[in-house]
Amino acid sequence: MSCLRIAALFLLATIIACSHRVPTETVELIDTSLSITPHAEAAALDAVKGQISHLGRGDALILIPITGDAENDTGGHILRLQAPTTREPYDADLQRFRGNAPKQFTAWVATVRAEPNRTDILGTLDAAQQELSTLPRESTRRLIVVSDFIEDDGTYRFTSDRSLGSPARARALAARLRSEHGFALHGVSLCLGRLESSDFSPLSVERKNTIQTFWATYFTEDGKSPEIHFDGVGMLENAGQECAASK
Repeated sequence: MSCLRIAALFLLATIIACSHRVPTETVELIDTSLSITPHAEAAALDAVKGQISHLGRGDALILIPITGDAENDTGGHILRLQAPTTREPYDADLQRFRGNAPKQFTAWVATVRAEPNRTDILGTLDAAQQELSTLPRESTRRLIVVSDFIEDDGTYRFTSDRSLGSPARARALAARLRSEHGFALHGVSLCLGRLESSDFSPLSVERKNTIQTFWATYFTEDGKSPEIHFDGVGMLENAGQECAASK
């Protein structure tokens, strides 16, 4: 077989493979509350900017800030970035998207950085579920959350709430709230990363463990409990490997 024919077959195989690529659609929750240290917030947002530059054809990235009152604050602060699916000559469509998306992201950051002291993670997860429900099931869907995972929504304050006074209480509360919120991830990969926090560091080991127990219970799906990555920024920087999407 001639080298020219081999090269042609290789090119054809590449084109076929690309045409059958399954898009990855990611809903990403970013904690920008005042408990997150400025360094950690800046590093996380830089990592997200890097993710945007690597979006492939048909991929989507939906960014939702974790606010103090998700029901009232979240709606106007969701950034939906969708890479084009219809190819133009010389990938002009993709180049145009990669030129505009960072500008949209910069504008979004300017609207979400100054957040109140409270942190409504549970409410923001409700918003994430709504976004995930609109995504096509044939795509590869994933949910990424980076936070200190300290709920402080006016009803629950995880740093001191008695309902997290023991692992058993934390599990009971998580099971009840998961049921009340109707939280479930069907065919969606979940990846959790911790951000450096001025509220989390001073907590006792026992309180940190009960917070971890709460979220492990809340996020349990099909008997599997996800772990919270210690380095949330590193997870964002290597999301393709650290948070591999799988159905």
